[in-house]
Amino acid sequence: MAQTFQPLFAGGSGRSGTTIAVNLLNQHSKVHTSLPREIKYLTSRGGLIDLVYGRPLHLEENSRAKYKNLLARVLPITGKDKITYFQKNLHGWWWSEVGKKGKPRGLVQGISEESLSEAEAKFIKELKVNPESAARNLFYELSTSQIKRQGIEYFADSTPVNMMQANYLYRLFPNALFLNMVRDGRDVAFSVASEKWGPDDPYEALDWWANRVRKAEQALVAVPDKQKITLRLEELVFRDRDQALRSLLEFLGINSEEKLKTFFEQELTEEKLHEGKWRDTVSDPVKFNDTYLKILDGLKNDGIKIEKYY
Repeated sequence: MAQTFQPLFAGGSGRSGTTIAVNLLNQHSKVHTSLPREIKYLTSRGGLIDLVYGRPLHLEENSRAKYKNLLARVLPITGKDKITYFQKNLHGWWWSEVGKKGKPRGLVQGISEESLSEAEAKFIKELKVNPESAARNLFYELSTSQIKRQGIEYFADSTPVNMMQANYLYRLFPNALFLNMVRDGRDVAFSVASEKWGPDDPYEALDWWANRVRKAEQALVAVPDKQKITLRLEELVFRDRDQALRSLLEFLGINSEEKLKTFFEQELTEEKLHEGKWRDTVSDPVKFNDTYLKILDGLKNDGIKIEKYY
């Protein structure tokens, strides 16, 4: 189908500022941010990327995930094909699940069930003929159904693992732009440890953060420099924040607008960043910090420099 906008994939480790970044951009008249903010059907397990290209084992973050990966490779043998799995999720938790505030979250927030079914029927029909084209068209069909305003140039999604699969997303969407959000690993680990979906031990969460940062950098190598930008959340919030915002807007080729500036001033504040809160939570802050420094050295040896701002 006709492509009237450019995909903008934001991502990072998780708890690294991807959502606030796209919420900021959503204030601009030329940007539409997905509802839900994270469109699971692209890069989640069994999503379009897996369906078209397969899922490399190195992406898996724990033994349970590796088991699921290996199981998925024999699904056709057991009579459970990947297309059926995709459709089940498309009408299941990708369509609607209960969010943190008890309200429905998923594609149901942005499109009608009729639009979903129509797009799905076209997708299934085309899939066996041209998988890449079918996947691309499904994305544009579902995304276009969300957009209600004229003049939209970018459709933004903030699924964190976008960056870990940036190489595949780039293959599927050669014109896409990529916003890689990075945040201090100690603050990420502290935040992730309180979530249900990540490691509950802060030290494990540090390793988890480093692994995602490393995988993102490796995947982003495939993306041309002019189509990617890496921003530190700390820069947007308090370290030369005006320059960081200018860099982001220049990357997109758009000018600032009053609504965006107001959101920037009111929502991206030091008070809401909770920088350094881990010091009051971890049992041994000195040990935790030393562990982080060793991780930074390991990343530096891999050619990935993460600035330590405090």
